[in-house]
Amino acid sequence: MATYRLEVDWDNSGSFDDVAFPLTFPVTWAGQVSPDRIRSISCGFGRDRASQLTGKSKAGTLKALLDNRSGDYSSFNTSSPLYGKVLPGRPVRLLATSDAQSKVVIWQGYLSKITPMAHTGGDSTALLEAHGPLKQVNLDKIQVEMVTDQRTDQVIDDILDAAGWGSGSDYRSLDEGQTTISRYWADGTFTVPALFEVASTEGGFIREGKAGQIIFDDRHHRLSGAALVSQATFSDADGASLPYTGIVQDDYLPHIFNIFSTEIHGYTTGSVAVLWTLSETGASSPSISPGVARTFIARYPTSVSANDAMGVGTWTTTAATTDMIANSAADGSADNLTSDIGIAVSKSSETMEITLTNNGSVTAYITKLQARGTGITADDPATIKEEDATSQTAFGKRTWPSRTKYIPDTAEALNWARFNLGIYKDPTPTLKLTYIANRDQTSLDEMITRDVSDRITVVANNNANLGLSGGFFVEAISHKISADRTHQVQYLISDAVQFSDFWVLDTSALGTSTRLAY
Repeated sequence: MATYRLEVDWDNSGSFDDVAFPLTFPVTWAGQVSPDRIRSISCGFGRDRASQLTGKSKAGTLKALLDNRSGDYSSFNTSSPLYGKVLPGRPVRLLATSDAQSKVVIWQGYLSKITPMAHTGGDSTALLEAHGPLKQVNLDKIQVEMVTDQRTDQVIDDILDAAGWGSGSDYRSLDEGQTTISRYWADGTFTVPALFEVASTEGGFIREGKAGQIIFDDRHHRLSGAALVSQATFSDADGASLPYTGIVQDDYLPHIFNIFSTEIHGYTTGSVAVLWTLSETGASSPSISPGVARTFIARYPTSVSANDAMGVGTWTTTAATTDMIANSAADGSADNLTSDIGIAVSKSSETMEITLTNNGSVTAYITKLQARGTGITADDPATIKEEDATSQTAFGKRTWPSRTKYIPDTAEALNWARFNLGIYKDPTPTLKLTYIANRDQTSLDEMITRDVSDRITVVANNNANLGLSGGFFVEAISHKISADRTHQVQYLISDAVQFSDFWVLDTSALGTSTRLAY
């Protein structure tokens, strides 16, 4: 028997240990008795399509239809025990238990909203909606100061730090990257596009874990360790211990690519120079009253027309007299007040915020303000391309459209292109597999255990007649628990056999693979 529990950290305390209002069905959970408040629930996370190349992670979602005849989930109901607590961003998780396993998280994220819905005849419901960590971390733009010679996982760490995402294992789990990025910075970009850009350079995978972490799988993740061993076998054979109720084969053509091309960008670091100057001078010199602070933002490149200027390697901290002069007259003809001005700076890859505070007793005019640093300019890009004529004859020319920005050199770029071309120039199966989780204990254990990126075996050459039998990777998981308590699970899965002949140095078994992975 399966039991489910939907928990919301209504107090935003960072702990689910003392959840005041758990939502459970069936009614009992670990000896507790709670109102049967959930009518139905659905959730999911993972890629938007099963292909490891074209599929991208999307933020997970959860929707639960709740019994709201008590009015407890109505945000304006002052008599509700949750009054003032129905707020976006509250942690949410769905747990499941079976006779063999207890209290396992199968989805975790953050509250989006609760929508009360009154119905004629006296019934009342509320729709609880929640989103996964990839939406939560993407709520604002970030800035990452320029770094050099960092592995992809280190850059991802920097991005998550800039977004204010938690640093512990409950929040992130990152493989050590295989690619070292020569130079990286971010200025005014959203977190998730930045994460995806770095992951595509690695050939890795940014995803959500079922327990709410942001996870980075490096490009060797599925070529070693547990990824080489199937964790479960779904079969269409009569009497199979883990049967499925439906299987759909996706169209393979959108996932075929026989031309891979990318650019390699190099950069030149200049000498320390003036990169920005305050344009207001003379009679237009800005003034700062006594006790007042004013912030000026220096930017480099100064405009979008400076196509070869990319950013700043290191800003020079603003120095009095050299970079800033203050005077009691706008034209600089009176008393020098430079020593009265306090200076504080905040640096990013393209901007330096200069905060000037007038600690004196008279109004100060800023007659000079400049920002120095080492400017970074882009070298001429180099372009590499690999293609397969046989595939082009069979399927037409199909170019992979993404050009990764941070591949460090042409040698790695060629390896990147050849690796992907070797996999995606030919058709590979992607499937949608559905089963009923609460049909028996084996299916329940599978539902509770499985996570995205796990390897499973699918047999579909008996009743299904698909002619398929082999390994697949789970790319997305969704759950749908209906009012009659039927729990349907769906996996999007991609072919694992396409990776079976790649060999990873110091990892793969000798003689089992024929092509060296990069």
